[in-house]
Parts: sequence; structure tokens; C-alpha cells
Amino acid sequence: MPTTIRRATPADAAQAAEVFVASRATMTYLPRLHTDDETRAFIRETVGEKETWVAEREGRVVGFAVIDGGWLEHLYVHPSRFNSETGSKLFTQITGSHPQGFQLWVFQQNAGARRFYERQSCALVRLTDGEDNEEKLPDALYVWPGDEESTRPAAPAMKHAYGTFEVKPTPLTNEDHVADPLMGRMMINKTFHGDLEATSKGQMLTAGTATKGSAVYVAVEKVTGALRGRNGSFLLHHQGIMTRGVPQLSVAIVPDSGTDALKGISGTLAIRVADGKHSYELDYTFEEGAKA
Repeated sequence: MPTTIRRATPADAAQAAEVFVASRATMTYLPRLHTDDETRAFIRETVGEKETWVAEREGRVVGFAVIDGGWLEHLYVHPSRFNSETGSKLFTQITGSHPQGFQLWVFQQNAGARRFYERQSCALVRLTDGEDNEEKLPDALYVWPGDEESTRPAAPAMKHAYGTFEVKPTPLTNEDHVADPLMGRMMINKTFHGDLEATSKGQMLTAGTATKGSAVYVAVEKVTGALRGRNGSFLLHHQGIMTRGVPQLSVAIVPDSGTDALKGISGTLAIRVADGKHSYELDYTFEEGAKA
């Protein structure tokens, strides 16, 4: 049965609230500031007072979007509909209803959401330290410039590269002042295949905890090779957090790190692991004026 998009009614509020709670539960980096009951009450009030659209499938609400005063305040999809067209259908509905354009905030750590909005031609306006949001987490302001002529910057076209890679980690001796057995340092060497034919070298810092399944790592690596025929190098910055077995990973190209034919590159990289094999999905673009 296809997913349909329609205007919400007050009767949809409870199911929309369940979508919100379930989706936010996957964002393990968020502090818990409210009980689930408080959150449900907030969403019910929002749906009743603001322009809300729902995605419905087999009689159930599986996603919703709220827009008010030129701001896309919420767009959430139930985890069972992640990696489906549900989010895109909701976004298309909002753009059709508001062709003049709108703005939205997204947490910087929400790499999947940032890739989604960039694919929808949203332009990154600025990054903040999160001082002004309730969670106090760094966020990013995006704008969808609309179908009409606008003075706001249009998003550069995102390109996508796919392939596989092998990684060889080599433990390094800890410095004398880091004698904690839960902390480690590794040299990493990778070989990329596919749209990105390259090798990389870098270092990783790791730290475990007394709680099984909770740990963190950061890494920086220099990638050198060819991206769809463009030769050069760039830096990747990793930040990975594991919370009781639930991973949260962001990998981004370091600004202004591109060289030669890759000068001006920016973007993010997603890592997939299946059956012991590693693959990557690189979403990237080049700043205006970079040589194609």
C-alpha cells in the first residue's frame, strides 16, 4: 500500500507524537530534558495549532511535518520508514505549499538529516554552538530558497560517490602520560575502491568505559587519490560515539583541506559494515568557481 500525504487533523496528534518519540529515541546524543508524556503533550498541541502534514500508510501515521511562519519546525519519520521515500514526500508537500521558501534548524550531529536536506536543495547558512537551543547542542541553519527568484544563496548541487574500502588498524604505544588501559591510539591505513580510488593514512584515539558497549573515538585521516577522475587529497574528521551498543558516527571533509583538482571540496561520508565488509557513501560538492 502506498504512503499518502494529507493535511493533519486533531485526531492525528497522538500518532504523530508517537512518531516523534520513536524517531528522537534514535538520536542518542540528545539530552533527555522531558518525559515522554510531556513530549506527547507538546506535539499534540503543535499539531492542533500549526500547519501540519502527515504521511499515512496502512491507516497509520508514519511521519509528519510542521511549518509555521516561514520555518520548517519539524519533519520526523518513524524508524520503520527510515531510508524510504516518506521524508521526501513530506518535504515535497511542504515545498509545494510554501514555494516562497523557508528555513530550518538541524543538529550538526544529525549527519543523516543534513544529507537529506542538502539533497533537497537546502543551502547551509551557518553553524552555531547551540547556545540558543534547548538542548545546548551545536546546530546548523539551512534555507530552502523556494521556486521564486530569491536573493538567498542556492544550495550547490550535491554529488554522490559509492564504493568499498579495506582498513588496516595498527595499535600504537600509548604516551607515558596516558597509561589508562581503556584508552588507545591507532594508526589507520585504508584503500578505497569504486568512485573514489585512493589510499589514506591517519590516526585514531579511542576510549572505553566501565559500561559495556559505551565508548568513543576520534580520528583524522588524509585521503589521496582520484575522485571520479579528479586527482588530489583531502582530510576526513571522524567522531564516533557508542552508547550501550547504539552507534552514532559522523565523518566530514575538513573545510579547505582539498588540494589540486579536489580543491574546494566539502561534504560528509557515511560508512556501512555488512558481513564484515566495509562500504562508503560520499556526499560532496565543490565551492563555486572550483574547476570541474
